[in-house]
Amino acid sequence: MIPTLEVVLGSSRYYACEVCGMIYADSDTARSCESWCSAHGSCNMEITKRAIGKIRRAGLRLKRS
Repeated sequence: MIPTLEVVLGSSRYYACEVCGMIYADSDTARSCESWCSAHGSCNMEITKRAIGKIRRAGLRLKRS
């Protein structure tokens, strides 16, 4: 299972693809995006149309606590 980057804004929790920076409401979609981006070096429009935002500095690897 691919770990996802959690993004917490107030009381809401979102999940981001660590490759392209797209943010999703659920971790399964973020994992699908990260798998696709890693394998193909591009984004999949069918996945990214479910994105709710984007992290400004995509590709930034953060240390997990």
